[in-house]
Amino acid sequence: MAMHSAAKHGFLSCLMTGVLGVYLSGTARAEDGPPEAPPDASAEAEAAPTGNVLWFDRVMASGQWFWTQDKVMPGLELGVGRGLVELDFELSFVASTRSSRDWDGSVLGNQLGAYLMLSPVRQRYVDLSVGLGGDFYLLWGIHSDATEAALVPRVAVRLWPLERLGITLTARTYLLPSRGLELGTRRDGSEAPAFLFSSGITWKFL
Repeated sequence: MAMHSAAKHGFLSCLMTGVLGVYLSGTARAEDGPPEAPPDASAEAEAAPTGNVLWFDRVMASGQWFWTQDKVMPGLELGVGRGLVELDFELSFVASTRSSRDWDGSVLGNQLGAYLMLSPVRQRYVDLSVGLGGDFYLLWGIHSDATEAALVPRVAVRLWPLERLGITLTARTYLLPSRGLELGTRRDGSEAPAFLFSSGITWKFL
């Protein structure tokens, strides 16, 4: 009986020791907290810098026509902008529909324009920009050194019947023009509208 009782007490001691060990191990794991989740690859990709910075939120190009009397002025316009600010650039060819003893041929030269514009209205179907810039005429068809220039207040309206295809309308007048460049005066000295208008087809790249 004594040996049987001793064996029984030994078995109970081992069993209690094992239960206590399992309990302590579980408590330690609970204190350590749940295992950490693996990092989210998509979140890291969003947080990481892309390295590609877009300086402009819109880029547009237009083919345009100036509505002038006695002259033909087809041209191109490039517009880039970000937020409220926009830069517009123009390159046009100037030709005369009348002959003159002052020059040979009908091509007079080129018009170059650069304008700093503000766009207070930018909506899905219409944009409105107003600004100031300069028009420069290189009249190499008359003389290789013939140039004219003027300070230009300018208004541009862009209509967007389609998301990327639009119609551009501009109006401008000339301030402080050089001697041979005056809106409102025809070549024969008669009065003319003191504004220059243009219209064109525009494609929006951004």
